[in-house]
Amino acid sequence: MRHNKHLAARALCAAALVLLTASPALAISVEEIVTLVKLEIPDDQIIKKIEKDGSTFKLSPSQILDLKKAGASTKLIRHMLSTSTAGPKKAVVADKKPEREMTAAERAAEDARLREEARRLAEEQRKREEAQRKAFANKVLQKGQALAKAGRFVQAIQIFEKFKSQGVGGMPFAPDSREAYIADYGIANALARAGLYQSAASSLLKIVLAGPDRTFFMPAFQQLRELRRRINYRPPELEDLTQFNVASLPEPFQASFNYFVGEFMSDFGLTVPAVPYLESVKKTSPDHPKARYLLGIIALQDESLSKVQQARAASKHFQEAVVSAEAQTNLGVVDLGYIALARLAYEYGQYDAAIYYYRKISENSTLLADAFYESGWTYFMKNDVGRALGTFQALHSPYFNHRFYPELWILEAAIYVNTCNVESAEKAIKMFRDNVLVLGPPLRDFLGRYAAPEEFYDGFVAAVNTGKGLPRNLQGPVLGDVEFFNWHQTIRQIEREEGTIKANLAALGTAGQDLLARLGELQKSAKVEAGIAVTTRLRAVQTDIRKYHDKVDELEIDIAEQKLTKIEDELDETTKTKPKDEVVRQGDVVIAGSDAMAWPFEGEFWRDEIGAYRSFIPNRCPVETDDGGVGAF
Repeated sequence: MRHNKHLAARALCAAALVLLTASPALAISVEEIVTLVKLEIPDDQIIKKIEKDGSTFKLSPSQILDLKKAGASTKLIRHMLSTSTAGPKKAVVADKKPEREMTAAERAAEDARLREEARRLAEEQRKREEAQRKAFANKVLQKGQALAKAGRFVQAIQIFEKFKSQGVGGMPFAPDSREAYIADYGIANALARAGLYQSAASSLLKIVLAGPDRTFFMPAFQQLRELRRRINYRPPELEDLTQFNVASLPEPFQASFNYFVGEFMSDFGLTVPAVPYLESVKKTSPDHPKARYLLGIIALQDESLSKVQQARAASKHFQEAVVSAEAQTNLGVVDLGYIALARLAYEYGQYDAAIYYYRKISENSTLLADAFYESGWTYFMKNDVGRALGTFQALHSPYFNHRFYPELWILEAAIYVNTCNVESAEKAIKMFRDNVLVLGPPLRDFLGRYAAPEEFYDGFVAAVNTGKGLPRNLQGPVLGDVEFFNWHQTIRQIEREEGTIKANLAALGTAGQDLLARLGELQKSAKVEAGIAVTTRLRAVQTDIRKYHDKVDELEIDIAEQKLTKIEDELDETTKTKPKDEVVRQGDVVIAGSDAMAWPFEGEFWRDEIGAYRSFIPNRCPVETDDGGVGAF
């Protein structure tokens, strides 16, 4: 046993000798110094070895603790720390006098200095590594953005995904790191530039919600806003934008940001908090006309105001929207402002003002059909039967066959009944039965054919594409519905993106699979919303048809009474003599233009005369004459 102990001791000594006499070409390691310390090799010999080999050390806090646990002196540790900033020292020629033993206070102070030195060196090392990582990340970003700009979105995504997963030195970046932030924006930017808006949306929102102090807040926000203009993207998380202060950012960006937030909050019914955002949009901003228009809409919903105050405030905002939009040649907002003013005037019985504003709608506007229809109602309400019938005649033209107004025949019949033109009233009612009431059964069948909202959407799209399953007249109300249109466009966008990603799935790998899964969820949700829009609009049409059917019954009672009165008048000898100037016509004569030119072309329409049709129809109802008799207009 003693023999074995002697052998072990000899082996350790041999190891120490090897370490101390190793070739100068081989630097000594921290672990080897720990071994020498444990063998109680004097500090001076270890220091000589370090200087002889030219060894340098960048000691971490954990390595310093390992040395201290092994029994390394403060002198040795300080010498090792000094080698990280200084070159190798010359060998000590003469032996130094032994150092005196330090007091406890001196040892504590020395330990503190060592820890501070280690911390300083570690911080310097961290900064060097951070600078290297930052330079590498910027290089990757520039390369990826160049690929995205060139339309090579797949290669750009590959670069950023690899960058995120491998990091630097094979260590992935933390999700909340600057490098992960750069990569996330790079991927979102590549998707957006490729037109894959649905796929880019959530990533862009994540970048924006990281805050305005981050590098890509402004470009990501502008891309998110453009994206929202193209697709129906309204996640509730957008409300979190209200926590940000952008007052330090450029003024044009502030206006864009404030309008975006105000518009979103208005869409979600948060009208009161939306007002300060919209009011802050200055006249110099392209968003100023839209901001004033939305403020007008909000004013009409402000329950803190009386009806009159609502109307005045809204009218002021709509007028400001029109003036601002005209200055910017923004015809879309000009038309929105004019039709809003027209509806406001109609609501308060100012029919002439309403007509004035309706006539301001440009002939190429998507609102033209609505303007014609509503102006027809306005003429009807002000009892201008000639212009009302002329407007209804225009709505029957091919220029508006994409819209379905089932009550047009009812309104015409009502005018004919009110003017005692019985035959024309009967013809209008017959047209209503032939063109509108016949739609009841197929509409009822369609609504009873499906159960789930997505089935209604697919069924409606099939009916539009094939022309079967739902009459064209019933398709119009849905196709003209803004909510349905937005969701349908969203679904089409998702389908296009799915096709693009599937074509590049092998190259995109896991990232492509994640995008497809996300698109599948979005498509299902969008189909549900679109299906709800289909059923809501068609059930409203069904309700209207039933209501108009009841109105027809009332009109037919009035027609029967007028016929009975006519028969009674013919039996009365006093009604046989008619005024010489009575106009007797068969059917209607429609005049066009201010020169009251007769329009003999039944069923033919000229676009430049669409807004000028008037019906020259006499009032045949008997009235009392000055002598107490009965005459006719």
